[in-house]
Amino acid sequence: MYRLIFFELGKNIKKRSFLLSIAGILFLNLFLLWYVNLPDEGSPKLSAYRAFEQDIRAMSEEEKLEYAEKLYLDIEGVCLVRDVLQLEASSFEMGEMFAEQMRSEHPGVFEAYYDTYEKGNYLKYTDSLEQESALLTEIYEEMEKVSGYDAYLEGVQNTKGALGGISIFASEETDSFSSRNIEKSASDYKKLENVEITFYPSKGIASAMGNHISDVFLLLVILLFASSLIYEEKEKRLFCITRASVYGRGHSIAAKLLALGIYSIIVTALFYGVNLLFFAGTTGIGDLSRSIQSVAPYMESSLPISVCGYLIGSILTKAMVLFAAGALFTFLSMVSRYGFMSYLAGGIVVLVSWLLYQFIPSYSSFNWLKYLNMLGLMKTEDIYGGYLNFNFFGHPISRIFASWGAIFIYLTIGILISVCFFVKCRTLELKRIELPIVLKPHIHSSLFLHEGYKILVMNRAGMILLVFTGLIGYWYLSGQETLSAKESYYQSVMLQLEGELTQEKEALIDAENKRYEEAFAQIAKIDELVESGEIDQSAGDSMKSRYNSEVAFYPSFQRVLDQYDYVKESGGEFLYDTGYLHLFGILGRGFSVEFLMLSICMVLSFSNGMSMENQRKSWQLLSATKRGRRQVLCRKVLVCALGTCFISLVPWVCRIIRIHRLYPMHGFLASLRSIPHYRNIGVSMPVILWIGLFVLVQVFIVEFVMMVVLLLSYALKSHMRALFAGALILVIPLVLKEMGFDFAEYCSLYPLYGFFT
Repeated sequence: MYRLIFFELGKNIKKRSFLLSIAGILFLNLFLLWYVNLPDEGSPKLSAYRAFEQDIRAMSEEEKLEYAEKLYLDIEGVCLVRDVLQLEASSFEMGEMFAEQMRSEHPGVFEAYYDTYEKGNYLKYTDSLEQESALLTEIYEEMEKVSGYDAYLEGVQNTKGALGGISIFASEETDSFSSRNIEKSASDYKKLENVEITFYPSKGIASAMGNHISDVFLLLVILLFASSLIYEEKEKRLFCITRASVYGRGHSIAAKLLALGIYSIIVTALFYGVNLLFFAGTTGIGDLSRSIQSVAPYMESSLPISVCGYLIGSILTKAMVLFAAGALFTFLSMVSRYGFMSYLAGGIVVLVSWLLYQFIPSYSSFNWLKYLNMLGLMKTEDIYGGYLNFNFFGHPISRIFASWGAIFIYLTIGILISVCFFVKCRTLELKRIELPIVLKPHIHSSLFLHEGYKILVMNRAGMILLVFTGLIGYWYLSGQETLSAKESYYQSVMLQLEGELTQEKEALIDAENKRYEEAFAQIAKIDELVESGEIDQSAGDSMKSRYNSEVAFYPSFQRVLDQYDYVKESGGEFLYDTGYLHLFGILGRGFSVEFLMLSICMVLSFSNGMSMENQRKSWQLLSATKRGRRQVLCRKVLVCALGTCFISLVPWVCRIIRIHRLYPMHGFLASLRSIPHYRNIGVSMPVILWIGLFVLVQVFIVEFVMMVVLLLSYALKSHMRALFAGALILVIPLVLKEMGFDFAEYCSLYPLYGFFT
């Protein structure tokens, strides 16, 4: 029996195509984990959480709270200064009134943090004020929540009515359920009075275990395994042998289901182990021995377990849900006469579960359909990290007990119907669908078109290129950016000055310069009055606040003066340069994310470009002569080069669209030296020529990556070996760089890709 179980388990695991499918899904899961957590203007990098965790690791709980509170108050003060300055600089008529109102609501804050804002030394963990504010606000709110855990427990015991149940079945004895639920809640939380709270940011644990993309992928890999247990023997008609006796039938289906159970545990641990490793390396997951109540989203849990216990319990629970789903898919595979029917039925089950969870309200009398379906049971962060009692005929039943009861019922039903049908059914055959119209591949007379068809269509490289086009486009064009107050001022002035210097432009600069000189003079007078003792410091700060608002934009005006001096000396022209600085990666996002995505695209698209002929053993036919082999290789390289050129230009198009709508770019024929950053460049050239050189260099680097992938495919003669070798050489160093290991950058081609920066 044991040998039969491992035979059924190894029958699929030893298949290269099956392993390739699992590896591809696992890689896609990891890629989406990285992609959906990319930072934008309003969300910080994952490495910022890890940096904060490292800073507080040696602190006591009181020190952690004081540290987080100080950082939070500081960044809130800086944000207030920014908001006041933006209101005062806006053309909105009521801007100054709202700015004054904000000052009066927060007395002394503007004056206290104005110098900090001007110096710009308020960024500790991120690259922008918006990201820093989002990070510190999130962490401070979490810390404030868990630090009040004792008060939370006391509130449960004293004001027990704060916790209510969710009714599954309509009952007239609502009062009876409420009273019982209150008593049960107080009893469940009573055993947690001695729980110790050890705070760490919850981002890592919550994101790793609450990733619904992984849940969907796990249901997919279980469906693949369950269907493969049946379809191969159906297709080859092996059931006539394996089901020759009733005894053989029972052993056969028992081995299949036990192999399915073992596989469910293995893949669940694999997927969530990868999730945990990813977030442990990027955000940090803290001390796993701390109580689950130390994780802010799970503070309401009534279980006296550690985070490690929660992880083990969650993985086992998800594995049992997958086992139950797999048993149901196994039955569907046996019942189905056509190969696609079980996949269709499995997809419908998942879709219905998602719809039930999304659209049934929690207060509905049918909410048991919401929480106890397949996807609802996969949300272990709510089962073990929250607290909920169902109303079962007036008696409170915990969600944990109800969930395990539902899992047991699903598992029992799935096993019983699978065993009964397998033992009693006499015909297990698979039919093929015969389409009325058979689509035959078009054999191209042109060798170039034929190789393009093989690589882009048959090998699906074209589909991968289109997918990455969409991902890169979404990365660049999604999200809303806003101009800072200083940049808005600089933009408005420079757009008026663009072009050659005229008398009107010179008069505008002189007027602005005089306005700042008067403001600085008034500030100096007030400082003299404070030093002489004629007025106190608070009165002086109040008098200077108006002038401070004016001179806040002087650093931006200094950029204008810098261009003015250069234009007068060299006879050049004014150019609004911020958009070009973003375009060239000097400001903003840089090129690391796009180069990582392009490298992944190259590996996935072309790692089978050469080895596909080895797999089909076609080289003997294609290379009957040296010239024939050379022409085939040249056409393959040309097809891949054109596809690479297309995907390499996509980031530039998206980047120009995104930047131009916020930072207008004009004067493409102006000298590159009109951009202050490139003023000392040795060769004078138009801006458009520099952009062209930049594009050519980056396209060349991506083409070089493509050639490395093709060489690996040609030398290793295996799609899988070329895929993993390409990922190891070209992708892993870039992933490590994104995770915060900066040294890995020099093991990649990224320094060449961003060389012009």
